[in-house]
Amino acid sequence: MDSVAMGPDGQANHLLGLMRSQRNSGSLKSYTEFLPGLFLNSDPALELRGKFKSPADQLLELTLKPHGNGNWCGLHLALGPMRLDNLGIFGFALRGHAREMTMLRACLRSGTDEGFVDCFFDKHVLLRAEEASHIDALSLNQNTNIPQHANWRELVIFLPTQACQLMLADLRVFAV
Repeated sequence: MDSVAMGPDGQANHLLGLMRSQRNSGSLKSYTEFLPGLFLNSDPALELRGKFKSPADQLLELTLKPHGNGNWCGLHLALGPMRLDNLGIFGFALRGHAREMTMLRACLRSGTDEGFVDCFFDKHVLLRAEEASHIDALSLNQNTNIPQHANWRELVIFLPTQACQLMLADLRVFAV
């Protein structure tokens, strides 16, 4: 795979390309790193278990089996040193499906000296038995909740906190 990553979204898309190119599998726990910069993090009270695999040319298949009652579970993608000064739009495109109807929620998370700020995308991601595509974008010029400068940024896709099985066939980010 070519390691040249152009543009503000290049580092994240390169990382996603690496994930799609490898075949990997293992057990899930509250914190599971798939690659440096791509990880699942969940509320410890959720007592998350399960398994994951990354089949050929697919991003990630997840089987989530919580054993407790927690409030959050998210797939985190580090966006690298993304500056928003000269950008107008940040978004993502996702293709996937789930065994049962499943709703996901995504946000752009910006790390600040005080903690972090989440700016949620307007649309929920709906996964169903048939594979489908979803695209959403944030207008950076019109959204005052997004810090222009941040210590770090992530795309966080919040997953269900109940048992489910889902396949994220592809995920890409874009910043223009």
